Amino acid sequence: MVTSVLEAGNCVLLVGNPVAQAADMQTAQESLAAQVTPTGTVVFEQLDRIPHIVLGKAKYHAIESGSIAPAAFPHGPTVLAQMLSALLPNGTVHLREPVLVDSAAAATATATEALRLPVRTASALLSALKLAGYVDGQVTASVPMSDEDVARCVMTCWGVTSDEVPRVAEFLKEKVLVVDVVARKPAYEVGAASALPFSFARKKPAAVPASSVSPAAKSKVPTKQAVWTVSANDEDDEEHELEDEDDLLDEADLMIPNKSVPDDCEPVGGKRKACKDCTCGRAEMEDEEAADEEDAKIVVVTPRKKAATAPASSCGSCYLGDAFRCSSCPYLGMPAFKPGEKVVLAGNLLKDDVEF
Repeated sequence: MVTSVLEAGNCVLLVGNPVAQAADMQTAQESLAAQVTPTGTVVFEQLDRIPHIVLGKAKYHAIESGSIAPAAFPHGPTVLAQMLSALLPNGTVHLREPVLVDSAAAATATATEALRLPVRTASALLSALKLAGYVDGQVTASVPMSDEDVARCVMTCWGVTSDEVPRVAEFLKEKVLVVDVVARKPAYEVGAASALPFSFARKKPAAVPASSVSPAAKSKVPTKQAVWTVSANDEDDEEHELEDEDDLLDEADLMIPNKSVPDDCEPVGGKRKACKDCTCGRAEMEDEEAADEEDAKIVVVTPRKKAATAPASSCGSCYLGDAFRCSSCPYLGMPAFKPGEKVVLAGNLLKDDVEF
């Protein structure tokens, strides 16, 4: 079993797997408990439950996963993220899991619909640890998995359906390695802030005692002339004459600017009309006025409803009776009437002729 150099009082998380034997889990717990002494703590959790629970934050000095046989289960991104959150800063994680020998085997295994089939190489596992936030990840051991163990894992651990077991077991022969990987959590928590030791202030030169400078050295030191000097008594100094700001203005500066827009349109009939190349906006104003006038001239006319008239006869003999009417005549079934007369049925015509 891969273990870290644990100290007394450490809190360790031991991760088991669904097919591990009770005796193997008890042996692993006793081995870790002996290293952390009675003042330490060994907590046990199943690998398949980690994605569905909260391990806590910054609780464990070390996490052991895959140490209990069989080491047949990969660690997904969710499991790695949960373990990172549960580790204390600078805490270590020790993983043992099966990987494939090369990327070609990994590409072929990815097409299989097995739930827990190993589909990555050792380098891909290190990349997954780095993406999850771990640092200093390295492979400490790599052992080929025997064909018997591969066949056993295909049937009991990797979720392969019964009809695919022979094909997958044959494909994975001599292509599976069991690797031990060690990684560390950074020495800070996610979201931690720290002030950077940047200083943009200029360093002042060390003062040299005047007694240590020789007179000859003092005479060689060049004196730097001030580029700009302002005296508090310049206004009272007669040698410095100030410029009168009014003398700096000419007549154009004193004129009040005219903010009105020049109107170059010529008047026509007492009213200005927009010229051909009008730029003062009068052309747009005239277009709007013309549109308003056109809208005012529009009169909404509501058509009158035509009075309902009697159906027109195409043969001219509808009034004579059914004997003279065609099969589609609208007066069919009505009594004879005079031309232009409105047909009204008598009340007694709506009653039955024979009473029972």
